[in-house]
Amino acid sequence: MKVVVIGSGTAGSNFALFLRKADRKAEITVIGKEPTMQYSPCALPHVISGTIEKPEDVIVFPNEFYERQRIKMLLGVEARVIDRERKVVITDKGEIPYDKLVLAVGSRAFIPPIRGVENEGVFTLKSLGDVRKIKAYIAERKPKKAVVIGAGLIGLEGAEAFAKLGMEVLVVELMDRLMPTMLDRDMAKLVQAEMERHGVSFRFGVGVSEIIGSPVKAVKIGEEEVKADLVLVATGVRANVDLAKKVGLEVSRGIVVNEHLQTSDPDIYAIGDCAEVVDAVTGKRTLSQLGTSAVRMAKVAAEHIAGKDVAFRPVFNTAITGLFGLEIGVFGITEEGAKREGIETAVGRFRGSTKPEYYPGGKPITVKLVFRKSDRKLIGGQIVGGERVWGRIMTLSALAQKGATVEDVAYLETAYAPPISPTIDPITVAGEMAIRKLT
Repeated sequence: MKVVVIGSGTAGSNFALFLRKADRKAEITVIGKEPTMQYSPCALPHVISGTIEKPEDVIVFPNEFYERQRIKMLLGVEARVIDRERKVVITDKGEIPYDKLVLAVGSRAFIPPIRGVENEGVFTLKSLGDVRKIKAYIAERKPKKAVVIGAGLIGLEGAEAFAKLGMEVLVVELMDRLMPTMLDRDMAKLVQAEMERHGVSFRFGVGVSEIIGSPVKAVKIGEEEVKADLVLVATGVRANVDLAKKVGLEVSRGIVVNEHLQTSDPDIYAIGDCAEVVDAVTGKRTLSQLGTSAVRMAKVAAEHIAGKDVAFRPVFNTAITGLFGLEIGVFGITEEGAKREGIETAVGRFRGSTKPEYYPGGKPITVKLVFRKSDRKLIGGQIVGGERVWGRIMTLSALAQKGATVEDVAYLETAYAPPISPTIDPITVAGEMAIRKLT
């Protein structure tokens, strides 16, 4: 069986490895525009700050590793068209036949139509190439004032990196808060306060209308001119659907797939940032542009191609980040998002400590849980705290994936030791708070 993968990023590289594990005989070819296989895009802000020393350090495996797995790599090669009738991929270096084809073509940074966005000193943060350009610019120009356009994950992590390098940082966001699709207003304020404590400032409800100078000298926020000598555009990403659209596959915001990650052509699969899957709460089609989702999709597609009857489950989009030592974890739907969807909810919110009150070193932690009134099930959660958010958000997401009710959360068996956690965990208390609103 000849299996061709278009895309050498997280989804494509992991798919190739999973397929090799499931099928020792398959002929696997990966086509990628970049010169390397998988690296970690989530690590890129930490390369800018210097926490990770070199851009090359975020490459997961060297190309030789894939060669040892008998995975053929065509890197620095562009797939231009797919001939579905002849079952070949036409690249700028020739034709490649396939029995099964996997589109792992990822996403691209969205660049809003801002005057001057192409000027020197304006960057996106999506690839190793972007990081190299930013680091070279910082080394040469030694910027003092950075403006970040967009307060999503990439924008905030970029803002942290610039602040750690000693820059004065302003984040500009069109919405009324940071992380607007992930956090409710009350939880976003906790993150904002911590970032402001570290010198990052914010402007909400406005946009950048112009970038002045090349190299950058200032930005216009509405009619106000603000000095800046570096600009990061972090206004989200868009799924790469052009290739799929060109050959007649069903496309919406992403490439539409079924539960096995097959496109409208059953011999062509789509995985990763480009694939449009199903939201676990609303049942609507959505994008799940997370590294963890890319790996899970890669595993399901590989095993399905190898003959196993597996399905990709609807997503809660569980995510976590850390900003100046503060951890932020989310999954499912927010309280405000549920209202927009017409879902009646009961919300439990609790602010406590990560350790018993009598034990030194405990850090504040705030847990907010969203339950659907009709069936009392957990459908969303947000945690902001100084430590150990990861384990708690993972636990809650796992409960939600198994259809847990508010009682399941409130009476959950948890672990206790004074140096690590309290006897009554904050997540169970948040569940109790929600029960009060349901009785």
